[in-house]
Amino acid sequence: MDIRDERALQAVKNVYGGSIKLRSNANALRYRLHHKEGLLNLINDVKGQIRNPNRLVQLNKICIKYNLNLIWPEKLTLNNGWLSGFFDSDGTITINKSNWQLSISASQKTSELLTPLVELFGGYVYIDNGSSKSFKWYVTKKEDILKLIEYFKKHPSRSAKNNRLHLVPKFYELKSMKAHIALPETFLAKSWDIFFNKWLNFE
Repeated sequence: MDIRDERALQAVKNVYGGSIKLRSNANALRYRLHHKEGLLNLINDVKGQIRNPNRLVQLNKICIKYNLNLIWPEKLTLNNGWLSGFFDSDGTITINKSNWQLSISASQKTSELLTPLVELFGGYVYIDNGSSKSFKWYVTKKEDILKLIEYFKKHPSRSAKNNRLHLVPKFYELKSMKAHIALPETFLAKSWDIFFNKWLNFE
């Protein structure tokens, strides 16, 4: 995970044990868990929550090894906190400086995990033909973004991205006052600069 997300990994470590180390030549952290007691506790807690097909196959192998029953995930609903964890690992929240549009997105190699999100939260899925050549769930409409913000209030993000989620209402407030295009040296422009610096620094 990103080095800014140390607190999230520490929370996992506090529950299951394990170790956190800084990856070489990268601003990223790696969490590892080896001891059996912690592994079994973690497996029992994530059973029924794994939706990625590849991870589900891996979990099944571990369940077989430890003589545990695999639990399949139920249909995703607004009352399920799965999206919060998925967003922490694979999601992004950005502001496009060319048009000052805010977006929430997530990428995957297949569309299987993304399609249900459109039904629940809006947005759309498309094929990103960039370097990753992946499927991307993309949300830009204000009403859909605010619906997501309400979801994250009930199921908080545990990563540094949560700081940006908290800034979303302020973004729409300032943008409605055209603070993003206000004349320099005005208090409105200064308010935007303060906001945007917080955004860039995940504060």
